[in-house]
Amino acid sequence: MKNKTLKKTFISASLLGVLGYAGCVAAHDINGALGKTAGATDYYQVECFDDGTGPADHLIVKIKDLVPVAAPLVSVQVTKGKIAKNTTDAADGNATFSPTLNIKGGNGLYYLTVDKTAANAETYNLQIHCETGSGQHTGTNEPELLQNQ
Repeated sequence: MKNKTLKKTFISASLLGVLGYAGCVAAHDINGALGKTAGATDYYQVECFDDGTGPADHLIVKIKDLVPVAAPLVSVQVTKGKIAKNTTDAADGNATFSPTLNIKGGNGLYYLTVDKTAANAETYNLQIHCETGSGQHTGTNEPELLQNQ
């Protein structure tokens, strides 16, 4: 009886460990803050590359407006070469992210601008990851903050 309980506990802990690890490698989270001025922006650079899984086909990006719940909406714009896309979190302070962006730019540098629609300080969570053409996570470097306002 004791052996069965120990075995179930070990299996459960192992599964939780694997699931936790998979969540960590599947995306990169950035927690940031925008200052009080209406024109406050954060500017990031991230690189997608082949880490042995395969070459990057696209970058996935979504943003979540965190507390404080204030009037401005938070958005992210992503550019890669001649490609530019935008997404906005339409509801502040809830657990839902903005619609997901899929920027099909392959390997290389992507630039992300986080901004807001009006004055007041805001915080956000930005989730990004690079994927192969088959949707597997591939090389995604830690985003570099180029501007913080």
